[in-house]
Amino acid sequence: MPCMLDYFPMEVLHMVFDYLKPNDLLHGFIEINSYIDTILHSYSRIRLNFKSMNKSTFYYICEHIYPNQIQSLVLADDEHTPGQIKLFMSLLPLIQFINLQSINIIQIDNANLLCLMLSHLENHPQIQSLIVYNYHIEISKKYSRSITETLASLPSLKYLTFMKSSTLTTLKQPLLKLTHLTIRSCRFNDLKIIFQWVPNLLYLKILVSYDAGAFIFDYIPSNLNSLIIESKHWTSFNQVENFLSLTKSLKRFIFETSGELALLDGRRWEILIKTKLPYLTEFALNITPEENNMTGDDVLIPFQNSFWTNEKHWHMACLISTSTQSCARLFSVPYFSPTDQLYPLGEGFINYSITSYSFDDNCTQLRIWDCPSPVLVSSPFKHVQTLSLECNIDNVDQLTKFINLLSVHHLTLRSSIQPKPFNDLLQVASNIYQLTIHRRTLMQIINSFSDELNKYEQIKHLYVEDTILSNDIDQICQTFPKLEYVSFFVKDLNPNHFPALLIVYILVLFSLYIISNLDYFLYRRKNSSNTPPSLTNRAIT
Repeated sequence: MPCMLDYFPMEVLHMVFDYLKPNDLLHGFIEINSYIDTILHSYSRIRLNFKSMNKSTFYYICEHIYPNQIQSLVLADDEHTPGQIKLFMSLLPLIQFINLQSINIIQIDNANLLCLMLSHLENHPQIQSLIVYNYHIEISKKYSRSITETLASLPSLKYLTFMKSSTLTTLKQPLLKLTHLTIRSCRFNDLKIIFQWVPNLLYLKILVSYDAGAFIFDYIPSNLNSLIIESKHWTSFNQVENFLSLTKSLKRFIFETSGELALLDGRRWEILIKTKLPYLTEFALNITPEENNMTGDDVLIPFQNSFWTNEKHWHMACLISTSTQSCARLFSVPYFSPTDQLYPLGEGFINYSITSYSFDDNCTQLRIWDCPSPVLVSSPFKHVQTLSLECNIDNVDQLTKFINLLSVHHLTLRSSIQPKPFNDLLQVASNIYQLTIHRRTLMQIINSFSDELNKYEQIKHLYVEDTILSNDIDQICQTFPKLEYVSFFVKDLNPNHFPALLIVYILVLFSLYIISNLDYFLYRRKNSSNTPPSLTNRAIT
């Protein structure tokens, strides 16, 4: 039959395809007719992100996609999609991805598989961005050399994120196109070697480990203009001065560390910036100093002159100990404004700024340990995404007075809650899809209605803390029929019966049509004895 799409030229349809997700694109346009199929198969700008994707969608895309169509790719072996990377490689080997420009490999834990994947990309002319991320993978010298040889063979590589600096020290050829480098676990001694092979570096972000070595350098790529350092290594101001004296082109400097008291000295920072960093336009600090008796005003007043407030427009705040009234942290706002907060504020620490600043506006994680009246904040929390209730509430109105509940996605219940307030909360906070709850509270909610079973279809991810009983599973899955991910511990499950019991449970649940969307069902066993590693974190797909 005639199709109106046949009158559209290929370029126009490709522009339409740019606005569609891969799954929607394939479902909407595949097998309409030969003309549309030809245009679809010639489209080479598909961006595939398989992170947390359910398995049915994963298989559908892999079955209908052509490798030459993929421009960017994200693969993840995280807790939601274990084994995804190896499965993908068995279906679509990377060596066929001739138009690939960007690849992101998350939580891969097999060095041999990683080397195999990268070998498929060797000499690839279009790869511009490569991200490999997993803190815990161990890479031998042999594998390191194989990886760096592949990196050196990529003529267009501009953006590289890698796990450990030790692997990159095996470079033997310069990465001349590389301008942006991120290292998730970095030692200064390794960085000195790496700098020799990345002469055109513009952007550097490093997470520095405790055993980082000496913070002393004699060479830094001359065009470096953006530097972000998150350091667990204790730092002195002299070390910072010596390092920054080599970064004359720096325009952006973000620095997070613990160290000596001198790092709180606003006057010394001002002199350093004026004399060593003439092009600096963006500057942010997050300093945890050694023990001191400096008040918030002692620290912040030197940051209040015209250089900071009028010329640069950089603003600072402090975390103050309420017991000693001393500075526990100096941080730039809004860049390092705390995103988690306790309500109401208790003993311990408070945020302090000389100029008026609303710390509540940056709060995305809120812990509530009491609901006093009247409300103890000047304006409502507008952007809370994770809400943790550590007290009882009588009705949801107690929360709506000071929280925009529509922004909440994750609800954590640390204490018991009555069924009616729980029901009302989920109705008002309609965007909550993730629930973390204790088993006792969960079963109290499930068993509260004797005549009818309440169903909470909006909950897609459920994390049950504490140990549940085997006969709880049926009730849980009936109460939350739209689950896509579940995590809990089961008491007294015989390891020999584990596979059979799990299969029985899944078959029963599927036969009742109550977890039809449950693609990844995480089932954990917890006994008084040690849990066998083969059963812990075991994913059933």
